Amino acid sequence: MLWSATARLSANPSPLHLPVFNQSITVFGKSKPSRVCCSPSRAMETNDDTSKAKGLSFDDFLSKKPYSPPTWASHLKPIPSHVFSLAHLPTPIHKWNLPNLPQNTEVWLKREDLSGMQLSGNKVRKLEFLLAEAVAQGADCIITIGGIQSNHCRATAVAAKYLNLDSYLILFTSKLLVDKDPGLTGNLLVERFMGAHIQLISKEEYAKIGSVALTNVLKEQLLKEGRRPYVIPVGGSNSLGTWGYIEAMREIEEQLQIRSNRVKFDDIVVACGRLKDWIMQLTLLRSLNL
Repeated sequence: MLWSATARLSANPSPLHLPVFNQSITVFGKSKPSRVCCSPSRAMETNDDTSKAKGLSFDDFLSKKPYSPPTWASHLKPIPSHVFSLAHLPTPIHKWNLPNLPQNTEVWLKREDLSGMQLSGNKVRKLEFLLAEAVAQGADCIITIGGIQSNHCRATAVAAKYLNLDSYLILFTSKLLVDKDPGLTGNLLVERFMGAHIQLISKEEYAKIGSVALTNVLKEQLLKEGRRPYVIPVGGSNSLGTWGYIEAMREIEEQLQIRSNRVKFDDIVVACGRLKDWIMQLTLLRSLNL
């Protein structure tokens, strides 16, 4: 078994006023045994020198490369043309020595938390494809939306900074905090270090207006200012972002192939908070007969 280890928007859609907490903090200027594979939410622990070198390559980091899908996903359309190397991949797969496991049961852990500390685990996998499209379209800034401590928004702010793109984050929080400076706690600290423009909205307004309308309003405002924004949906969860998980499955396959003892997983367990993401991942697992 493998485990897969801020300002206010008015509820009136026309127009919406978006006051912004948009200043970054200046820091120095800127029968067989059952095996379960679990991914917390890219290298199997191995002695293979090639795999280790791949994960530490300086030449690959931040490079944009032509993309070719795995053969079992080549029928999916559209296939992305390029992908950015933003994460430290492959992430390791470790055997997890849990107490009181059933007899002949092994649990292994895919360490997505090691994809890059500031890039929020598996979130960066989707951003590798989404930001490749953003750059290809000539974007100069990125818009996305999520909760006040969204890991996806943090990862987006960091990845955008890597690529010299501005980031605009719409974060929903409680009514009591909407008109206050969001502070420097948790992911907000990283986002503000990255110079992200942070805008807050209440959870109630988010539910009423919706993420698409909110990001579109901000997009139109930026277009009027002469900017070239690219919008990433909540969690980066769309068909393009799904290719990040397709690559994760290919990565697991390759890691299993280089193991000297040929480990084979019977089940893969993935924690998932969104129905859309769950459906995407379930489809991938079924395509691999897992």
